[in-house]
Amino acid sequence: MRDNPFKTYRNSYVIKDRVTNPHIQAGDHSYYAGYHHGKDFEDCVWYLDELDHDCDRLIIGKFCSIASGATFMMGGNHGHRHDWITTHPLDSIDPDYDGNPDDWPKAFVASGDTVIGNDVWIGAEALLMPGVHIGDGAVVATRALVTKDVEPYTIVGGNPAKVLKKRFSDEDIELLLKIRWWDWDHANIVENLDVLRSCDIDELAHRASSLT
Repeated sequence: MRDNPFKTYRNSYVIKDRVTNPHIQAGDHSYYAGYHHGKDFEDCVWYLDELDHDCDRLIIGKFCSIASGATFMMGGNHGHRHDWITTHPLDSIDPDYDGNPDDWPKAFVASGDTVIGNDVWIGAEALLMPGVHIGDGAVVATRALVTKDVEPYTIVGGNPAKVLKKRFSDEDIELLLKIRWWDWDHANIVENLDVLRSCDIDELAHRASSLT
């Protein structure tokens, strides 16, 4: 396991230290706290076929907090088409299908990569559908069903998930997206923990200007 300069809470761990699936990527300090469900993070990523080189990826940014039981649904449409007359893939009775388990069903449609931005908080037992993009600084509430992209610094919740509110004003969000504190080096982050743990975005911007 790689050395992690940040401490973790209870049995949580830094995701990139544990994942082995090449289709899962996670940034520095993003952690999973799965102690209430007793699952490893990779068990929370469903229908991700690591043997298929064209498989969609799960990409997680830096400093994300993922709570126990969160699930990432991958695998595109899982080989089912709601726009066809039948939702069944029918491969089992298709004379052209040779039974090769590595072949995608004819009904399969990829959804593209699922992308989680930086500094995202995903609540317990949230379910994210294939191909969604979660913006930097967003919050996904407990047991939310996310079927659409989430804008940066926006809180969503419910089934299906809807916008509950923005965390900050549009002007402050624009400023935070320019600052990108998660890309600072370790020493600068530690030096500015006090302001990162506050709501003083103007002070954060002031300090950021001194780092350039």
